[in-house]
Amino acid sequence: MTRIDGGELMIRAMQAEGIPVIFTISDIGQSPMLRSAENAGMALIGPRHESAGVHMADAWARSSGQMAAVAAAAGPGVANMVPGLMCAWMEGVPVFAIGTQRVRRSLQAIRRGRFQYGPQVDVLKPVTKFAATVESASRIPEFVREATRQALSGRQGPVFLELPTDVLLEEVDEDEVTISDPVHHRFTPGTPDAEAIAAAAEMLATARFPLILAGHGVHRGDAATELLQLAEFLGALVMTSAGARGAVPEDHPQSVGMSFPWGTPAHLQSDVVLAVGTQLGETVQYLSPPGWADPAVQKVVHLDVDPTHIGVNRSVDIALVGDAKKGLAALLAALRHRTEAREPIDEASTYAREYHELKRALVDPYLTIDSAPVHPGRLAAELAHFISDDTIVCIDGGNTGLWAHLAMTINHPRSLLWTGHFGHLGTGLPYAMGAKLANPDRPVVLFSGDGAFGFNLQELETAARVGIPLLAVINCDYAWGMEEVYMQKVAGTTVGVKHSVVRYDEVARALGCHGELVDKPTELRPALERSVASGGPAVVQVVVDDRENINPPGLDDFTGMYAAEST
Repeated sequence: MTRIDGGELMIRAMQAEGIPVIFTISDIGQSPMLRSAENAGMALIGPRHESAGVHMADAWARSSGQMAAVAAAAGPGVANMVPGLMCAWMEGVPVFAIGTQRVRRSLQAIRRGRFQYGPQVDVLKPVTKFAATVESASRIPEFVREATRQALSGRQGPVFLELPTDVLLEEVDEDEVTISDPVHHRFTPGTPDAEAIAAAAEMLATARFPLILAGHGVHRGDAATELLQLAEFLGALVMTSAGARGAVPEDHPQSVGMSFPWGTPAHLQSDVVLAVGTQLGETVQYLSPPGWADPAVQKVVHLDVDPTHIGVNRSVDIALVGDAKKGLAALLAALRHRTEAREPIDEASTYAREYHELKRALVDPYLTIDSAPVHPGRLAAELAHFISDDTIVCIDGGNTGLWAHLAMTINHPRSLLWTGHFGHLGTGLPYAMGAKLANPDRPVVLFSGDGAFGFNLQELETAARVGIPLLAVINCDYAWGMEEVYMQKVAGTTVGVKHSVVRYDEVARALGCHGELVDKPTELRPALERSVASGGPAVVQVVVDDRENINPPGLDDFTGMYAAEST
């Protein structure tokens, strides 16, 4: 009989589950697994920090729909994964996390003061869907099956397996372990109840002004095509949460892009709302007054794979529990049985037209501002005009995020990466790297504030070493710009807001990347063109007017929303 060790078994089980890549900092404890991964042709990407590795795996999953793995060494390595896993947990992204641990006998030891040892599973249970210790090599396939099933079922999320180093070295007879095809143990969510579908179809068919609100679950469920077909059949207005941008092309004549703050008038006038794949959270004002109409005059149909998300933040009239793709297809079939397709409803056409006109009126004038330092609106508008329609856009930062959301138009699914639920700074550069690795034929652009960029600046070396061509554009005000105005209002201080002047372009070059410094609008486009032409990772540091940067359009709406929850 052929003997194989736990490291080999781990890789075989992961490959059977369709995991193509591991983001990890090489470590002695992981070496049996890394050896087998290399021999099997699995991609191994070495970040400079474990949390950045988690963000890369997160972005891989978000942008491709395919789960990726991240691994870390026992103790400090696993501890460094916690921020990334908490972010993925909050965002509902499946990440397969692995941590080594000291040998099995140490897990039951009474001795104190063990080196690089900690309660890893206990720490990670609150921010993962499944966390467990694999106590023997023969059980590796079983635990990998369960972890991937948990990660990809219901509302998706990260999982964690702890592997003592002697389990990875332990040998088993190859014929005595079974690695099954996921078709036998992983099942996709079903179609919502037929009676509920029929009732929802009747409500939507007779609605005066139906409105569709799409959440990130549309991306997770690969349901963008079905969503657009349903919207066009109904003639309904469509808006998305921030995380679902691109679920419907934002230049579509029935789209008003991101719901908040641009869609507020339609929120109040629609008589039936179809919410798909969303928790109806704070950034859509919980679908509650005063941002939305009173439940007495506005009906809600809520389709979600997770029943615990339905009827919590807003009572609903019809609950559709099931897969977004199957649910939307069933709803469209039921509508076709009841009624003919209709032209876009007058209100939908009017609001969509007004939205597109408003967006042009807000953004286009920035292109004429030639002052120096660069106006942040000019930077955002120039970048939006520069990138191609198929670009994956990554956003990182506070006010920078608001400038980006205003200027960018996202027309394709899985094409905007941003922590819309958790607001986690520092994700941008690793997101861009993970997205590019998963989508090598698509351009990837990061638009980041300088404060946010500094969290994972070291990953520029990873991008250069691995050869990841991406464009990172820094909106540089040398400050925590979003905090300044409201710290002054709330407490009469701006202590700690200002940063030193840092030459990020020089740092980029020192780490093996292309770097550009821009402080005049006329320099911006040539710098972007040279950066793309460099063929590798590139950083364009744009020094912006810090007085203009502290008050982007939408800031008062955003902070008002945030403050409302605290009162």
